[in-house]
Amino acid sequence: MSTTERAVAAPPGPSTGNNGDVIPDSAPAGPIFGRDGEIDDFAQLLRDPAKSSITLLGGDAGIGKTRLVQEVAASCRAAGGIVLVGRCLDLGDSSAAYLPITDIARALHAVPGAAGRETVTPTEALRPLEFFESVATMLDQLADFAPALVVLEDVHWADRATRELLTYLFTRNVPPGVHVVATYRTDDLHRRHPLRPTLAEWSRLPTVRRVLLNPLDADPARALVDHLHPSFDDHDAGEIIRRSGGNPFFTEELVNASMQHDGFGGSALPSDLADLLLVRTDSLDDDPRRVLRAVAVAGSLASDTAIQFLADLPPERLHGALRAAIDAHLLVTTPDGNYAFRHALLAEAVYDDLLPGERIRLHDKLTDVLLERAEPAEASMLAMHAEKACRFDAALRARLTAGKEALDTAAPSNAARHFEKAIAIAAGHPDVTGVPDDLSERAAEALLTAGDPHRAADLIRDVLRSFCGSPLDRARLLRLYLSALLLTDLPTMHTRLGVEDLPDDADELLDIAIGWSRDGGDKVLLGQLLALKAHYLLAFGRYEAATVTASDALAIGRTVDEPSIISDAMTTQAKLDGIAGDLTSALATLEQVRVQAAADGDIRAELRALHQLAGLLARTDQYRRAAATFAEAIRRAAELQARTELYGIDAIIFAAMLAAKLGDWTRVDELLAETDDLPPMARASSMAAGVTVDVARGRFDEVRAAHEELRPRWRQDMFILVNDAPGMIDVLGSSGDLDGAAAMYDDATETVRKVWRLSVFDAQIRMTALLLTHLADAVASKPREVAVWEDRVEQLHATLQAVLSVRGKRESLGLESQAWFARACAELARFAGDSDEAIVEYRRAVDLFTEAEFPYEQVFAELLLSRALYSSGDREEARAFADHALETARRLGATHLIAQLRSGRARGEAARNTTLTPREQDVLDLVAAGMTNGQIATKLFISTKTASVHVSNILAKVDASTRTEAVDVARQRGLLD
Repeated sequence: MSTTERAVAAPPGPSTGNNGDVIPDSAPAGPIFGRDGEIDDFAQLLRDPAKSSITLLGGDAGIGKTRLVQEVAASCRAAGGIVLVGRCLDLGDSSAAYLPITDIARALHAVPGAAGRETVTPTEALRPLEFFESVATMLDQLADFAPALVVLEDVHWADRATRELLTYLFTRNVPPGVHVVATYRTDDLHRRHPLRPTLAEWSRLPTVRRVLLNPLDADPARALVDHLHPSFDDHDAGEIIRRSGGNPFFTEELVNASMQHDGFGGSALPSDLADLLLVRTDSLDDDPRRVLRAVAVAGSLASDTAIQFLADLPPERLHGALRAAIDAHLLVTTPDGNYAFRHALLAEAVYDDLLPGERIRLHDKLTDVLLERAEPAEASMLAMHAEKACRFDAALRARLTAGKEALDTAAPSNAARHFEKAIAIAAGHPDVTGVPDDLSERAAEALLTAGDPHRAADLIRDVLRSFCGSPLDRARLLRLYLSALLLTDLPTMHTRLGVEDLPDDADELLDIAIGWSRDGGDKVLLGQLLALKAHYLLAFGRYEAATVTASDALAIGRTVDEPSIISDAMTTQAKLDGIAGDLTSALATLEQVRVQAAADGDIRAELRALHQLAGLLARTDQYRRAAATFAEAIRRAAELQARTELYGIDAIIFAAMLAAKLGDWTRVDELLAETDDLPPMARASSMAAGVTVDVARGRFDEVRAAHEELRPRWRQDMFILVNDAPGMIDVLGSSGDLDGAAAMYDDATETVRKVWRLSVFDAQIRMTALLLTHLADAVASKPREVAVWEDRVEQLHATLQAVLSVRGKRESLGLESQAWFARACAELARFAGDSDEAIVEYRRAVDLFTEAEFPYEQVFAELLLSRALYSSGDREEARAFADHALETARRLGATHLIAQLRSGRARGEAARNTTLTPREQDVLDLVAAGMTNGQIATKLFISTKTASVHVSNILAKVDASTRTEAVDVARQRGLLD
């Protein structure tokens, strides 16, 4: 064995398989303070063999998470159980997938009675779901050793693949007798930390509980100080407690530092924690400090031989230095014979204190160690150390290896990061060798698989702008670029590629790439490009050309026997059949594609077929069948661990949108809870899908906050715009900000006109109806406002007519659009004072929303209809509609609608309770005719003062402040003809 091989070789661990002692001793031996409640809680769980638990244990660094877990682990072992520990490492974006699970599986394999069990190891041949199931089976088997405690330390450092695995496990729960504890640092969870949304998702699971360790209260904090140093007086102890903020680790460090500096006082103790930690290292001799620096760089590789190699110490001096560091409570030993800092903060402080040249030298030596081992599983670690050692050739090769391994273990997001890092290395260091020609393609494919087409498109665009390869290679890059762009809601055929010798039109780009593929003799690429072109032509309404191109692609796909080309072309043909009205043929073709894709294992093709099938069903107003089909797509994506496939993501988003419309708001919450860890654009789309429900629930602040994030993305995805803008129009209008609502409408329609080059669009009908509702409400309460909004209403009327001119007639619109059109026409009639026409259109809207089975929109239309009926004098029917709307609104939890219904009912009660005397009724009639008090007095043969008293009484009874407002309110309440 070579020197560098020995440097990372660890002695065999204990044969018991119980690696519970791997939990470092992060607090001094002795009692634990201030955690009695948490300890008792865990003890009760461990004592009951029928109970299981999943606990998320969070707190700031040094707050006592590990110390608490030590106590729980001791209780578990005392009860005859086993303790298994897996730890996540702080390797940044170089984290190896499933690292803590590998630790746990290795330890379990050594447990007596478990040696014959099947191991769990992610491999290329193993699908992610199969690996996840095998891990779940491993946890199920732990019931045989109950009580069993599984500790996952520092999940804030977990890679995305590990987080997805934990989500799967936590959703399943664990068997009785098994208890899982996952620890994480709350102070590490900055706003964009990837664990934050995942924690929120885990916390919503009924099987998961979340325990947050707060700073110690004054009494236990003082008890800790007294335990560490009983001779401190009240002032010094109080100062330590104040400065430590109740953090046990900080408390211990302050006590130790003050003892080493002969008392607490003043400047001897720096305010910065890193400086405070380094005070204790300053008191050591040179050899222990060299050892600490070596361990800070080596991390999990810090074995005796590795430290000796890095610190360059002979054995006798090495052991003395290690003993000194351990005695100073700076390092601890682990069962596998390695060394670790007692606390990660100390490791960070020591590492940050290294001189730049010293840091590079140590990373360089460790890079040699890892290169000699040549273990693929350590590629991500090698990449990190090689980069920090400025050895970019080695770092590039390691990134490529780590990327391939991440793809093989179903972690495409990890793979994309490794490949992008490799691209950055190649770009920043032109002398690096071994850069693969298809590196950009690998990165883009990984990004597409990870569900991030926007980033994939940006990456390929940058490559194309400086690419000098062969025409065939350019054609391959163009296919990837245009494939990604199509999945980003491409505004027009104009791609904004910006390459000097290439056009910006997608049509022309595809034709050029098709020509290059023909000339190069690559028939597979040719078929892929033709299928892609058919997809583009379909997306932009060029149906005849799309039909011909899809047929050509299908013929080539069958010639070269390439299933992906065949399924792509057939899916396009099916959608074309659906658009042409041949739904039977379209559905049959899509089902054929789905079955074949499932048989071929082509999850992308299968999900696209399901997605298109659901889209056709929704297009033909079969909303519940569409929702069921989206649910099937979600199920299949989950089964095959393909949530990040674009059509899998879209299935979740569109299923949430349909569930919102169909009134299944619990389902909306469930679906959107699963989207927090998606790429940024997909997360924004899922947020937009929930806006309607948030408005209905009266969560206006949440809608406004969401808009702040969504507005910058309007130009990137029309789906976001047509869901966010209506919600904000409704929120602003309901809040009385009519100018703001109108400006929001203008902003949305202008964005669509500029970006998508559409003067009108179907979704505009809904926005128009919502704005008209608020304008009609405004003039109903203040008739003098009519003149203010007349021009705007006329413009909105013209917009509706423009939409209709494109479609030909109302019946050509989809069922939902017809319903919104009817509601918009009703609001136009109400604004114009034509109550009969308004009632007709409101009834039509109610019927259409009822047919679509959209309960919230149905009962909102019923609310508007009930008001119109009440104003027309049909109070009984108005009350019936209002009562039904209130019942449904309560069932849905639509607090916004409930508030409006209650307000309407209050007005109705006021109308029923408003009793005018005959003389007051006479006065009111004359006020409505525009007479002054003097004219009323003359007409009724009473004094002007008496007329004035009658008018004042009328104003009070109808709760109006002016004569004009009194007349308007009286008309609404049926007091005037």
